[in-house]
Amino acid sequence: MPEIQILPEEVVSKIAAGEVIERPASVLKELLENAADAGAAKITIDIKKAGKKLIRVNDDGRGMGPEDLKLSVGRHATSKIHAFEDLDAISTFGFRGEALYSIFAVSRMTLTSFRSGAETGCAVSGEGGRIISETRTPPVKGTTVEVADLFFNTPARSKFLKSEPSERAQLIRTVEEAALANLDIGFTLTIDGAELFSLPPGGDDFWAALNGRAAVIFGRNVYQGLIKMEGRNPAVSVYGLISRPDSLCATRANQHFFVNKRPVSSRVLQQALYRGYDTMRGGRHPACALFLDLKPSEFDVNIHPQKKDVKFAAENEIFKKVSGTVYTEILKRQTASVNLEGSHEPAAPYESSAPHPFRPRQTTGGSAEAVWRKTTGGQASLIPSAAQHGGSAFGGHPSPPTEDLFSPDTLRLEPASRENNETPNWYAPPISYLGQIAKSYLLFESGGGLLVMDQHAAQERILFEKYLEEFSKGVIKVQPLMLPVSVELSRSQIETVLKWKDWLNKAGFEVEHFGKTTMLLHATPALFYFTPEALSEFLGYLAGVLGEPEKAAEDLKRNMVAMMACKKSVKARDFIKPQEALRLIEDLKTAKDSFHCPHGRPTLFYISRSEIARKFQRTNPV
Repeated sequence: MPEIQILPEEVVSKIAAGEVIERPASVLKELLENAADAGAAKITIDIKKAGKKLIRVNDDGRGMGPEDLKLSVGRHATSKIHAFEDLDAISTFGFRGEALYSIFAVSRMTLTSFRSGAETGCAVSGEGGRIISETRTPPVKGTTVEVADLFFNTPARSKFLKSEPSERAQLIRTVEEAALANLDIGFTLTIDGAELFSLPPGGDDFWAALNGRAAVIFGRNVYQGLIKMEGRNPAVSVYGLISRPDSLCATRANQHFFVNKRPVSSRVLQQALYRGYDTMRGGRHPACALFLDLKPSEFDVNIHPQKKDVKFAAENEIFKKVSGTVYTEILKRQTASVNLEGSHEPAAPYESSAPHPFRPRQTTGGSAEAVWRKTTGGQASLIPSAAQHGGSAFGGHPSPPTEDLFSPDTLRLEPASRENNETPNWYAPPISYLGQIAKSYLLFESGGGLLVMDQHAAQERILFEKYLEEFSKGVIKVQPLMLPVSVELSRSQIETVLKWKDWLNKAGFEVEHFGKTTMLLHATPALFYFTPEALSEFLGYLAGVLGEPEKAAEDLKRNMVAMMACKKSVKARDFIKPQEALRLIEDLKTAKDSFHCPHGRPTLFYISRSEIARKFQRTNPV
């Protein structure tokens, strides 16, 4: 008997489904694309139990007759292409005929449809890829697809789904992207009986329609910081909404890219967006609804089973067009608070002779993608970490210069052991406060030498350790707010924040979901004070960076505490009174790590008496 065998059709269908259907949001994406391709003017979505129990999508499009309805659930069944050459002229979202087949293979599904001119509608239903029944239905315009008990016959795949809030957030984002891409279609989304939003079809004015959608989807805070940008020509057009330089976000959760109205995750487009902001620093991120229109033959969407990514025929040209359009618009919006340096013409994307935090260094040969992989090691994230910016990923405060304030030979102390409350070796009383320089650094005489302290980094460390101690002992002091602080977020971001509600309560934050797009903060740890702007960034970070609270690494949670400390701490350029400076050094003395802020930057350095003497060519210290 031969060892190689032909797999049964049931196994083949489940394997194929795994390539297309990763989670409930994958199902919803495919169904929304089919509805848009059918010419729908309105799409209604009903979801239960984060899509695992039910995903129902109803549209008022062209519909299908009985024969087409049965064929639609078969493999490689499509009306969108007829020959391989048609792939160079795709104008629809779907084209492979794999979506319904894959969904049907791992669910219990019912399709109901009516084509204009027929006497009745028709429906087919079944499970696991097998049609069980065919019936006649009332002549109701359009198509309804009901997907129930997703992954009922593939329990192993179901185990890999995330929590309901996580899957719900993905479902909401899928609808948000579809609504931004299809302004002429109305969308109504209901989850577990609650209507999340109802967006009417936009009018003939594209910009009015886009702004209307963006105001709902991004939330008021982000939307108010968006500006229009546009660069059109016959070959390629770039247009949409991007953040003003002074309205960047804490995370990149609010970035949406579209190629010929198709939502995509494109490294080239994301890098080009950041390159357009050129000299922005501080770990901040632009929001965008960025649209790219070009000939279908100039890009390939068939490189990913779920059509998430695209490959451009001329990546460098696309990069230059997008980055140049963004850069030109940002330059127009230049304000005194943003320093846009450099030439007024954006450089070619990979031709800089100096490293740039948003642009890889040029290497010889290869596509833009290959260059990016060579320069970054092919890591998934394109955005520099907080450490690369010298600031926190949340607060965006630039670091002081990393070079010594006096000379390369300045003595740097290594952290001393803090066992048994041992005093650190930089602390040699009596300590005398000498003053403040650059409104950022505090000078002390200690042991006859000069101690230089970064006032902001030092207080970050102090607050960080105080909070961690309270947290570990379960005795966090909470400060109720006289008036709650409100923050507007997108619906998908709110779902993510709600996952962390229990942990936030444990951490001293009392948050509440209020209305459709608002979070309220009723109490905070007594150590920290949050302005509405700081709270918005904090919750935005939660929504855009952190995953499942029960699976998040402890160091990730630790970094959150570090960011909170950063927000409360004395900032660089704040005036410090002598008694405050002496209190700061006394508190830092008791820290477990008095040499580094929570982000790893140094808090102080010391120049010994003998080193000072050598600078003045003295043989003996004074």
